[in-house]
Amino acid sequence: MEENDIKFFQIDYKTYNKGFVSNPHSHKHYEIFYFEKGNASHFIDFEEYPITDNSLFLVSYNQVHYITAKPDTHNLGYAISLEKEIFGLLGNELNNLFGKFSKSPAYYLKKNDLFTTLFQQIKIELEGKSQKSNELVFSFIKILLTYIWREERDIIKGKTLTDTPFLNFLHLIEDNFIKFKEVQEYAQMLSITTKQLNRICKKNTNQTALFIIHDRINLEAKRKLFYSENQIKDICYDLGFENTGHFNNFFKRMNEKTPLEFRIIMSRIFN
Repeated sequence: MEENDIKFFQIDYKTYNKGFVSNPHSHKHYEIFYFEKGNASHFIDFEEYPITDNSLFLVSYNQVHYITAKPDTHNLGYAISLEKEIFGLLGNELNNLFGKFSKSPAYYLKKNDLFTTLFQQIKIELEGKSQKSNELVFSFIKILLTYIWREERDIIKGKTLTDTPFLNFLHLIEDNFIKFKEVQEYAQMLSITTKQLNRICKKNTNQTALFIIHDRINLEAKRKLFYSENQIKDICYDLGFENTGHFNNFFKRMNEKTPLEFRIIMSRIFN
């Protein structure tokens, strides 16, 4: 474990007469946010999640996120960043709490001094750099995420995304959504029928396999439209569409607005 594989940040910002909007951004690492005190909103991949007291957020690699706060509010908490190499050591169950493999990136917890204690101990160990500090920090993070994993199971009565064929499907989409866009292609890679794949998807998300594939493509399209200055025709080809007409129709069907309309709306919000 390298010295900078795990980083700790204190969150303590107050808004006065004006509110606060952070710049939308993404990272090449994973992040854990915990707010002891909160009155704001956390936007993660264009979905809004309230920041309240004792709320926790798991932000995955490449997810676009930002925070907005109203005037006269105080947000207090902690953040930890994990490099990909460390994240991979957590194991599949804890990895699956992040990104597309989780039910939600937001957790609204009962007040528990353990969370504050764990974050404070992580801070102490990272600053002190004592013998085996990195090993202790990694253990604290595993304890923290294990509590979140258990909390998720309690909230949804044990129905977590532990269905191996479904998780394999999600991983295949992550690796192949630009090249492969048909349900049959993924069913073949999983050595099952399209009917079986749809049944698995319905069981886990109440959505069809095709919707899940399209949802991932749509998310990437929104990220590129918002976070890059690439021309729409270039984004279209980057995502594997044959022409801009096909891309425009797909995007409008998913979002009820064209790619250009989406880009204009988002630029007005943040410029």
